[in-house]
Parts: sequence; structure tokens; C-alpha cells
Amino acid sequence: MNRELREQLKHNFRKEVFEVLELISSREEQLDYQEKVPIAYVSAELFNQWEDCFQIPKGQEWYAEAFNQAELRILELFDGVMEIVAQNTPENPPDIHEFVESKEWAQLASAASRALGELKKI
Repeated sequence: MNRELREQLKHNFRKEVFEVLELISSREEQLDYQEKVPIAYVSAELFNQWEDCFQIPKGQEWYAEAFNQAELRILELFDGVMEIVAQNTPENPPDIHEFVESKEWAQLASAASRALGELKKI
């Protein structure tokens, strides 16, 4: 992979991680997303988007270059909460309007908000 492509890939994934954490942390953004894209299944999208922007690519060498060690640690901690919530959520999670009322959603949103706060301090 050439250097320019590698840098763009790192930039894009870094940006996506922050955007996904913002979405996961915000009840309003999730409900707005569902309203604007009625065919989306936002509850499942929260898990899928995190998987796509962190869990799948995190083992790639270029991915580790996109974040410093402190940032990667924060993302790993959030990922641990995501896994716990995923285990406690049905494979087909409830509709977003119901999911945002659950303790699992509150745990996930709180962890995303905490991660964002820590990332912004770095």
C-alpha cells in the first residue's frame, strides 16, 4: 500500500471511530438517524458500525498507527463494555425507541461518552 493511501486510510478510520462513538453516546442522534433513515435498524447499526471501525481493522498495522497508545487503551476499554452489552442484548436488538430505554443502552452510551471525554483530553 502506498504511503498516501495508508495515510488516508488512517485518517478515515480515525474520523469514523470518533463519529461512531458520538452516535453511540447520543440518544438524540440515534433517534434522529432512525427518523431520517427509516429503513435503518439503528439498534443493530450501533454494534455493526463499531465492529466495522474498530473490531475488524484493529489488528492491522496501519490501524495502530492511526492512534497513540493512550487512545488505543481507551478504545479497548470501550470495546470491552461493547462486548458485555452485546452479550446482554438479543442478537436482534429491540427497536431503537425501546433500546434507548434499556439499562444496556445506558451502559453503552455512558461508556461511549466517557471514552470521548478521555480521548478529547489527549
